Amino acid sequence: MGADKKPGSIVHLGAGALSGITSCVLLQPFDLVKTRLQQTQMQTHSRGIGTIANTVQSIVASSGVRGLWRGTLPSLIRNAPGTSLYFYFLNHTKHTCLAIERRLSNDTTRTRLSPTSNMIIGASSRAVAGFLLMPGTILKVQFESSLYKHAGIAGAVQNIWHTSGVRGFFVGAVPTAIRDAPYAGLYLLLYEAIKHQERTIAKQRNVLIPETAVTMVAGVAAGLAASYITQPFDMVKTRMQLRPREYTSVAQSFAKIYNEETIRGFFRGISLRVLRKGVQASLVFTLYEWVLRSTGSREESSPTKLRA
Repeated sequence: MGADKKPGSIVHLGAGALSGITSCVLLQPFDLVKTRLQQTQMQTHSRGIGTIANTVQSIVASSGVRGLWRGTLPSLIRNAPGTSLYFYFLNHTKHTCLAIERRLSNDTTRTRLSPTSNMIIGASSRAVAGFLLMPGTILKVQFESSLYKHAGIAGAVQNIWHTSGVRGFFVGAVPTAIRDAPYAGLYLLLYEAIKHQERTIAKQRNVLIPETAVTMVAGVAAGLAASYITQPFDMVKTRMQLRPREYTSVAQSFAKIYNEETIRGFFRGISLRVLRKGVQASLVFTLYEWVLRSTGSREESSPTKLRA
């Protein structure tokens, strides 16, 4: 039994890693600029596209175009295994939920998961993978910020360890989980629902839509919606990880940001995060499913079989 499952698991891990690496390298500038915007308090006169352009101009002026890719290595350390583990857990959790639903409905032929199950497997898979890779998240956000001047990965790890010990590698774990779990749950729910709707409309109108187009449209739409809903937690996470002495807990961070910057403060960098998440989600799932189709694994184990 173990031998039968192993190849499928390797395919899911490999497909997840490939999609994670590709999206990470291509979209790193979005993350870098977003972090720079979120690291400081919002000023009433600085917002919008002008602020983004000024931030990009400042980075290029001080570090050249290559500066926009600062933090790519720690991003790869976090995102490649993170995406890989996410899809691995997603696939295995799918089978568990499907078995439970079959048992509860007394229907052994059932192949589609309910919307609730889609949310559960998306949220739980992301939460577990995110927690395991939290040290990578800390490194990633500190390298992207201008508040830290780490010379390298080893130096950063040593500095965090000497400054805060083990706890330093898990600062902001709670807001990260609160952000990532709902995001992943909502994303998978919307992603599957939109794909199902696309295929239904195409079938009704007798139109053939390429599978890649179906997944890309669903990925972008689901990513945009889920990003907006979970944005406040992204802001709290970033502030806690970059300025832990000022932002000491989730509740205190929410109160501090609201009191000093109003509700708008939670949405600083939202345009960059929404654009990045929409493109990333579409790219990651499209590449992931392409790999599964190419290896002949999709029919058996792809998460796209989870219909909302």
